[in-house]
Order: sequence, then C-alpha cells, then structure tokens
Amino acid sequence: MTPLSHAAPLHADCIADSAGGLTFDVTATGATDEARLVLRHREGPEEVTLPLAPATTGRLRAALPSSVALPEGHWDAYASVGDEHTDRLVPGAIDVHPSASRVPYETRQGNLSVECRVPATPLGPRGGTRSTMMDPHSPVNPALPRC
Repeated sequence: MTPLSHAAPLHADCIADSAGGLTFDVTATGATDEARLVLRHREGPEEVTLPLAPATTGRLRAALPSSVALPEGHWDAYASVGDEHTDRLVPGAIDVHPSASRVPYETRQGNLSVECRVPATPLGPRGGTRSTMMDPHSPVNPALPRC
C-alpha cells in the first residue's frame, strides 16, 4: 500500500446524473486498498462510506448509485485514506444534470458538499403542491426527482 499525500488538499471531480447517481473522481498520488469516500449528513448522525478504487493514474473513483437512499439535506464530503485520518474534499470540476436531485457544490469555505433534495409532491385531488424550504444560498434551483 502506498500512502496518499496529505500535504495538499484532495480534489474531487463530480458528476451528478439525472437518475440520482453521483460519481466522485479524487485526485490522489498513489493508491491504497483502504481508501474511502465518506459523506456525512450535516444535520444528523448519518454517514455513508463508499470505497475509492483506482480509476486512472493519480485518480481514485467512488460511485454512489441512485438506489442508495440519502435523507434530504446537506452532506459534507471527506476522503479517508486508510490511516484513520479523514480530510475534507475540495471540489474540482462539477458536472450536474439539470434534473439531478443530488447536487454537488462548493461551500463558502471552499469544501465539497452534496445537497440532497426532495421534490414538491401533490396534495390530493385539487392538484396543489407541498413545497420544501430551500436554502437561500443554494447553488442551483430546486430539482424535481426524489433522492
């Protein structure tokens, strides 16, 4: 196992597809069998851990399929590289499908986070809708698919 360098922040390119899946490509020198991407819910105790596998030279990849449910809210992204140390990820390139329900974004502090949104839902025969409260500092407009 080759340790990853902690000297510079780890950058992650993200792709959010229309089905709700997320792909994270982390720029890292070396590879490790124990590398993990960790998403921590900002408002609760939930945490999702995904393996980071070698993708290309200097890149590790983690995929969060749409079949994995995430509660609504903001999730902070970290990388754990096998030494019990987790580092906040810094966003690289972000590609978000217009109807994505899981939206990666850069926080005000320059870190990578993911916002999971639940769409408005019908309220009976009159066709009214139930709206959700949105963060006024959210990077994009509300998306429709469910998380």
